[in-house]
Amino acid sequence: MLGDFGTLLRQHRYSTGWTQEQLAEESGISTHAISVLESGRRRPRLSSVARLATALGLDPADRDRLLSAARGESEPRPGGEPAEHVVPRLLPYAVPDFTGRLDEVDRLLALAGGPGGAQARPLVISAIDGMAGVGKTALAVHVGHTLADRFPDGQLFVDLRGFTPGQRPLEPGAGLASLLRAVGVSETALPSGTEERARLWRSRASGRRYLIVLDNAVDAEQVRPLIPGGPHCLVLVTSRRRMPALDGAVSLPLDVLSHDEAVELFSRIAGPERVTGHATTVDEIVALCGKLPLALRIAAARLAHHPAWTPVELLQRIRRPQKLLTELSDHDRSVAAAFVDSYHALTPARRLAFRLAVLHPGEDVTPHALAALVDAPLDEAEELLESLHNHHLLIEHAAFRYTFHDLLRTFAGELLAREDSGPLQRAALIRLFDHYRHTAGSAMDLLAPLERHHRPRPPEPGGTPLVFADQADATAWLAREQANLLALIRHATDADLPQYAADLPALLWRHLKRHMPAHEALGLATRALRATRQLGDPAGEAAALRHLAGIRYQLGDLPQALDLLHRALEIQQRIGNRNGEAHVLANLGLVLTRMGRLEEALDHERRALRLSREIPEPAVEAIVLINLGPTLTRLGRLPEALEYHQEALEYHRRGGNRLGQAIVLQQFGEYQQKLRRHPEALDLYQEALELHRDLGDTFGQAEAHTLLGDALLALDAPASALQHYRAALAYLPHTGERYNLGRIHTGLARTHLCLGEADTARKHAEQAVEIHTSLNIPEADEARALLDSLTE
Repeated sequence: MLGDFGTLLRQHRYSTGWTQEQLAEESGISTHAISVLESGRRRPRLSSVARLATALGLDPADRDRLLSAARGESEPRPGGEPAEHVVPRLLPYAVPDFTGRLDEVDRLLALAGGPGGAQARPLVISAIDGMAGVGKTALAVHVGHTLADRFPDGQLFVDLRGFTPGQRPLEPGAGLASLLRAVGVSETALPSGTEERARLWRSRASGRRYLIVLDNAVDAEQVRPLIPGGPHCLVLVTSRRRMPALDGAVSLPLDVLSHDEAVELFSRIAGPERVTGHATTVDEIVALCGKLPLALRIAAARLAHHPAWTPVELLQRIRRPQKLLTELSDHDRSVAAAFVDSYHALTPARRLAFRLAVLHPGEDVTPHALAALVDAPLDEAEELLESLHNHHLLIEHAAFRYTFHDLLRTFAGELLAREDSGPLQRAALIRLFDHYRHTAGSAMDLLAPLERHHRPRPPEPGGTPLVFADQADATAWLAREQANLLALIRHATDADLPQYAADLPALLWRHLKRHMPAHEALGLATRALRATRQLGDPAGEAAALRHLAGIRYQLGDLPQALDLLHRALEIQQRIGNRNGEAHVLANLGLVLTRMGRLEEALDHERRALRLSREIPEPAVEAIVLINLGPTLTRLGRLPEALEYHQEALEYHRRGGNRLGQAIVLQQFGEYQQKLRRHPEALDLYQEALELHRDLGDTFGQAEAHTLLGDALLALDAPASALQHYRAALAYLPHTGERYNLGRIHTGLARTHLCLGEADTARKHAEQAVEIHTSLNIPEADEARALLDSLTE
């Protein structure tokens, strides 16, 4: 009988194509021992037989035959016969209300070989990752059931417990044991070591078509031993962590549902009849749930199990921010509990970063901003953000810019309030404000260096300050951070930080004036004015009054702008600030010119020019040189106007001030049009438009398009003029500038008249009259005369 064992062992070795040396290496039994056993000269130990069977990858029947031969039995002992093979079908039930995910399902089906079922590649691993409650397991199970027929040898499912409350993640050896049992390996035949189990699993999976779902994985290290070695299998891995270290895996990040999908899921669970007639309410519920499937399921189930409720009552329950996460809980399911598991998987430093990140009042957090919040080096902040992103606790919505899902923001806020003291939170917030204040000042120093001493000089914060390479770099940062900067200014008032509420608008004034709607700027400037008064800072108050006047000017409230500037002038003269006085005088000249009080305007501008040259004050000199040309042009003093236009253009070109150049080019063009040199004006306006585009200056682009329309209309090109007027009109809702809006309507009225469209021309003329009359400026007479001619 020993000969039977030796013969059987040799046959199994031959079937693998191995030599005795190779079997020895795989089994850990010496080559000599294998030679002796195959010759039948020695009875084998049963432990050695088990190791040989594992190395050879024998199925349960062959393993039992080999064990029987080793015991000297011709057949397996009674009761030891292998049970009839049952194909494992271990996937959990597929929820009937699975909704959406069409693109993700199609992608997974394609990975499995497409609709025809042909396998596209030998082994497919897809790592489905996403935040807690986003529906990773539901997607994997849904796809698994869809594909079941393509994997006739079985569909396996293992919960790896990576983020299961109160349980440790499943060890790879335990996961392998679960897989081996599922494919028929008995307990007595299970190897004891993880590596031996992995070898047996790869051998058993070889040549078979299994669909394997490895659910709730903690990391790639846990998953790697469970991947079969042979071809023809599909492995779906789900995890709350991204798995870049899982070589060969196709990543499938899962986001929340679209709005329509979220509404559909909610309606299917709650019952279509329960939501009929409540579309607006359901939309709000879906938004409060953040379109997160787990939250939607809990909320909809609560409605379904309260027949007396309508969606209105449910909304009333979850609308309270302090109760939102509490209400999104139902017996054994809870959004907050799911988040807690992800949070507890973090290191203490990452937990702190997660909590403090929610202090940022803006749209997103950058590495520099987080470095300020947690008071850490920049490279450490980068690692913290990357880790939180990999754990799906933050969303990277743009390169190196991270934000919260709404429910996670609420969760982080609750943690912050519970775990971190008020002084700690305030210190972190002040570091954040210091970072933004210093960086904004650095950007504006590059973009408007002449006005450097007119702006607050914030101290350099700790850590690694952001350094700009050039003006383009500074401009790009301001554009990316504008929403955050505006949120910080508003939050400074709410957080009782008046120094920042005053400093940030003062630093950013030149940028915000041309890059945000005037009605929004009005609120910021009003906050800044209140903050300067709270601080008892007269110089800051005068600057805030001047900035507020500039917005009133832009909105067309010229009398109010004049009053604010007179108050600013009184303060500057009282405190003896000659630089500030010169600045206000220059602004008074601009407002008076717009009002048609040209001689007064000229007097203020010349006083400002004289004072700026006495000090000297180049920033104010640059402004006055820009303003003098148009005033003199409107007074008909063209030779003087030409001198100032040329001097201003040379001044700004010499200083590299592209915005100043663009403004002067426009004014010089208007001078040329006054002389009926329309082609020359056209070239100047086009050059100005290109500068405004390079600067991203919407305000300036609106002005340049308006002037281009005027020049083209004068050149009898109404169709081309129409394009520019329409382009200008598209920018104006952003700027809120009513004076130019009136000019555009005047130009459009003349253009449509030239095109033979009298009715359209009359409508635009009526709007021009209304706007210019409300501004109480001389252009109202011109618009009224045009309307009268059209009416006649």
